[in-house]
Amino acid sequence: MNSLEQHILGLLALNPGGLSASELRDQAHPKVSQPTLWRRLDELRAAGRVRMIGRGRATRYLGATSGQAVADLRSKALHREVGKKLLRQPELLEVARRRLEKMRVTTPYAQTYVERWESLLSGPIESVLRVLGGDDEDSSALRHASPFVGLLSKRERLAALHRQGLMR
Repeated sequence: MNSLEQHILGLLALNPGGLSASELRDQAHPKVSQPTLWRRLDELRAAGRVRMIGRGRATRYLGATSGQAVADLRSKALHREVGKKLLRQPELLEVARRRLEKMRVTTPYAQTYVERWESLLSGPIESVLRVLGGDDEDSSALRHASPFVGLLSKRERLAALHRQGLMR
């Protein structure tokens, strides 16, 4: 592996959320041409060292060990789709409230999250939507203990993931 490939892998390790090709190019030292960067990224992808998500200008590159970052991106994409559905059908918030009642009994280890979701669901929908699409750690953690499981059909889930380039 050459020094450029090591540098790319190092940059991706420092940025678990991934970087675009232009961000990688801007941070690469010494500077590298776009075709050379793409060639190296293709080689690293072929070797299984780098993953690519998204399409076109939204394409991001992740270190192959950034599985958690991909899981977070998938979770966020699905929850954003839930948010869109809630805007169209606000009565689905009641389904989430009922699910929280079940979660209180079935997932005692997640009580902090259950209480936080109960608080959010008792307030304005905008607060819920901010968590569903939020980039902060709190939003990410709350999405992992979500009362919105099952609100999207299989078709809706697959379409959302496909649009984000998180599924082929």
